[in-house]
Amino acid sequence: MSPNLLQLVLVLSCLCLAGMGAIGLLVARAQTTRDKVKARIAAVAPLARGQLLPPVTATMIRAGIKNGPAIASLLTPFGCDPARAQVYPVRWWIVLLAGCGVGYAAAAGCSAVMGDLGYVAWPFVWIATSRAAFGRWEGKRKDLLLKQFPDALAMIIRCVRVGIPVTESVRLVARELPDPTGAEFRQLGEEIAIGIPVDVALLNAAQRTSLPEYRFFATALTLQAQTGGGLSQALEGLADVIRRRLALRARGYALTSEARTSTLVLTAMPFVVGGVLFFLSPGYISILFTDTAGPPLLATALGLICAAVVIMRKIVRNALA
Repeated sequence: MSPNLLQLVLVLSCLCLAGMGAIGLLVARAQTTRDKVKARIAAVAPLARGQLLPPVTATMIRAGIKNGPAIASLLTPFGCDPARAQVYPVRWWIVLLAGCGVGYAAAAGCSAVMGDLGYVAWPFVWIATSRAAFGRWEGKRKDLLLKQFPDALAMIIRCVRVGIPVTESVRLVARELPDPTGAEFRQLGEEIAIGIPVDVALLNAAQRTSLPEYRFFATALTLQAQTGGGLSQALEGLADVIRRRLALRARGYALTSEARTSTLVLTAMPFVVGGVLFFLSPGYISILFTDTAGPPLLATALGLICAAVVIMRKIVRNALA
């Protein structure tokens, strides 16, 4: 690696780390403001149950909820949303730093094969690693929300049948169910308690969870409030549909287990065979590193393996969609 290129890489690394530090400070400041707002909401929520608060228009509510730190747009390519930092098991900036390190290690490995051109892979590996980590956590959270949602609907149905208002049943679900469903309904109850209309609060919950089932729930309650009708029957139908979808998804995972296992085996086989040959016959496998045609062939093979993994995972996900 030439000295000029090394200096350029070091300068870019320092700039990236400085930018991430500045982003972290801005997001921490925004998080402190949000914590103060939540504390204020928690303080006035008991008063809101006993007296009428000033009316708040839906336009003002949506504008207040949607206004967030502008720095979040810079983290969108990494798949990170600082406003949802509480759902990540690890601090988001730690994930970005770890992804930067993984990207540098991968770029260093590529440079050993492809020369200085291998460092071009650094930002792509960084972004891909970060998106994979955040996407996995978001996927687990959505799956858990979807699995717990039928139980929440069943609890609301029982409350409605005995004459308990929907707002009180929402608070009951927040107390009885574990997180993340309990946390979502707790926030929903707090928004309703401070005077936000029920339909707007439900739409906000649907946007936070990014689940169509929550939008169906919001639509059912909104239509029932506007037109009347049996709410318990509508919620029973929605709960039954969700249970059927969960059963269908489980069946899909069972049917695609062979394809997913084949993906793992075919991906690991070249590395296992290469490792065995390296220990049994080092001279035979060392041609890939010593011959002039070896590094390009090795880089092409690694690229094809990565492309095959991405394509096979895409096929499996489309089959389960």
